[in-house]
Amino acid sequence: MSIDNLMVFTGNANPRLASDVVRHLNIHLGRATVSRFS
Repeated sequence: MSIDNLMVFTGNANPRLASDVVRHLNIHLGRATVSRFS
C-alpha cells in the first residue's frame, strides 16, 4: 500500500495520538462520526 491510499481515523480513546501520527506522516486525519452505544 502506498501512503497515497493511507487513511487514519480516531475514536474517543486517543485523538491526540491520531493527530500526532497524521502530522508525522504528513497526511490528513480521516473524517468519521463517532457516537456511544450503551
